[in-house]
Amino acid sequence: MEYHVHLVREQRTVPAKKGESLLDVLREAGLKPDAPCGGRGLCGKCLVKADGRIVKACETKVSGPVEVDTMIREEEYQILTKGSARRAAFAPALQAVRVTVPPCPAGESISDWTRLTKALEVSGGVSIPVAANLSPLLKKQEGTVWAVIFEDQILSVTGEEPALYMAAFDIGTTTVAAYLMDAKTGKEVCVSSRKNPQSQYGADVINRANYSLSHGTEEVTGCIRKTVDEMLLEMASEAGIGVEDIYLVSVAGNTCMHHLFLGIAVDSLVHAPYNPVVEESAILPAKDCGLHIHPQGQLLMLPNIAGFVGADTSACLVASDLASQKEWTLLIDIGTNGEMVLGKDGRMAACSTAAGPAFEGAGISCGMRGAAGAISHAEYKDGRWEMDVIGGQKPRGICGSGLLDVAAQLLIHKKMDSSGKFAEGDAVTLAEAEESGTGEPIRLLQKDIRELQLAKAAIAAGIHLLSEKMEISVTDISQVWIAGAFGSFLSPDSACAIGLIPPELKGRISAIGNAAGEGAKLVLRNKELWKEAQKLAGEAEFLELAASPDFQDCYVDELEFPEWE
Repeated sequence: MEYHVHLVREQRTVPAKKGESLLDVLREAGLKPDAPCGGRGLCGKCLVKADGRIVKACETKVSGPVEVDTMIREEEYQILTKGSARRAAFAPALQAVRVTVPPCPAGESISDWTRLTKALEVSGGVSIPVAANLSPLLKKQEGTVWAVIFEDQILSVTGEEPALYMAAFDIGTTTVAAYLMDAKTGKEVCVSSRKNPQSQYGADVINRANYSLSHGTEEVTGCIRKTVDEMLLEMASEAGIGVEDIYLVSVAGNTCMHHLFLGIAVDSLVHAPYNPVVEESAILPAKDCGLHIHPQGQLLMLPNIAGFVGADTSACLVASDLASQKEWTLLIDIGTNGEMVLGKDGRMAACSTAAGPAFEGAGISCGMRGAAGAISHAEYKDGRWEMDVIGGQKPRGICGSGLLDVAAQLLIHKKMDSSGKFAEGDAVTLAEAEESGTGEPIRLLQKDIRELQLAKAAIAAGIHLLSEKMEISVTDISQVWIAGAFGSFLSPDSACAIGLIPPELKGRISAIGNAAGEGAKLVLRNKELWKEAQKLAGEAEFLELAASPDFQDCYVDELEFPEWE
C-alpha cells in the first residue's frame, strides 16, 4: 500500500510505501538528511516533525498519510580547500598539439590514423569516435589540425585550437573539494566544495560500508558520482567554459571513498584481513563513472596504500614530499579514520586507526560539524567560558576543535581528572538556554568525554607503535604535519594537553591544510608526480595495528589524559 508524505518546507508531496522509514523517504526525495549513525537509531540527528511530533526519521514508519517538517536547513560548512604543496615544474601528460599530417603518397595505402599517430609520435590504439570524422577534417584543414593527447592516447582532433581544462577532486568522508585548472598553463581557475552526500548513510566509513553491505553500493555510489558531476558543471559554468572542455579528472579519497566512488563492493574492508579490492592506480574513461566531461575524457584514480590507508594519503605524500625529508617526519590526517605516515630519507611506514566520528562532532551529544553556529575554540577564564563560534552567531553545538579545547581547559583548571571524570556533576554547561542558538542549553556530558578518549587513544597509540616499528623514540620525531580540515583548525596546545599528540612533540606541529587536494592537483600538473604517487604507495611499509600484539595495551594506556600539576 502506498501513502502520500507531504514535505512542508519543500512544498512537495512524495509517495511512500507502508512500513518504509521516513529516513528512506527523505533519501528517495533527494533531501540528504543527516544520519551520522547510518539510520540505526543511535545518534538522534535525523529528527523531524511528523504530524507535529518530533521523532527520529530512521525509527518512524509510514502507516498512513503524514505531514513532515524536515527541519533541514543548508549549513554553511567550513570546508578546507587550501593546503601546502611542494614546488613542481608544469609538465602535464595532457596537451593540445598543432600538427600537420602529410597526405598519403601516391600509390601507397597508409591510413589517415597511422599518418596522424606518426606525426604526433604517439603509439596508442585507434579511437573510433576520434577517427570517425578524421578524413573530412584533414581535407578541410589541408592536413593541419589540433590534437588533444593524453600520454599515448589521442582524445580529440579539431580544426581550431581547443580549450583545455582538467579538474582535481579530494573526496573526503565528510566533504568534497574540487579544483578546475587550465591545462595549458596549470593555473587554478576556480574551486568548489560541498558536503559529501554519502553522510546520509553514515558519518564514518564503517557505518557507510555497513550500509553498502546491506543495501548494495548503488545508492551510495550514485549520490557521490552525481555530486562530482554537478561540481564539474558548476565550475565550468563559473569559468565560462563548456564542461566538455574538461578532458582529465583526478580523484583522491580514502580507500572506502575510492571503492564506493568506483562502485566496488566494500566487503573486504570490513572483514579481516581488511584489505582493499584494488590498491593500484587506474586510468578509466570518465563517462564510465557518470562524469559528463569531454566524451573521451579520462579519470585518474590515485593509488591506495592499504585497507584503511587510502589514495588521499598517497596524494598527501606527493604534496608534502615527505619521502625526501632528512629528519623524522610524522604526517597525520586526523578524521573519522586517522591515517598517518612516519618517514625519513625515503623509508616510510604507514598505519590507520579507527578514531571514530568524535573529531567531526558526531557521537557527541551537542556535537556538530564545522558549520555556522559551531563552537570552534574555547577558553575557561574567570569562571566562565569564552568561545569562538563559526559565523559569529549564538552557539548551536560544538565541533571537533572546540571539543579538544574544552577538554584541555577542564584538565588544566582541575575541572576533570586524568581518568576523564568531571570534578563536579556529570555535565559541563558551555552555554545556557538563553545564550544558545537552539533555545536549549549546550552541555558536554560525561559520555562525550568517553567518546573523545576513545578517539584520542586510537591516534596516540598509532603514533607510538609507528615509532616502535621504525625503531625510534617519539622524541626523535622532528616535525609533525597535520593534514585535513580538523588538523587545520585544532589548537596544537590542546592536542598535546589531552595526549592526542604526545606532549613531547609540542612546538613541532604545523598544519599543512588540504594536502590531499594539493596532491590530486599535482599529479595532473606533472606527469612524473603521477608516476611518483604509484611508487610512493608501493614503497610505504604498512603496519596493521589490529594485528599488533602491543596495540591493545598501548590503546588502553592512552585512554588516560596526561596528569596536570
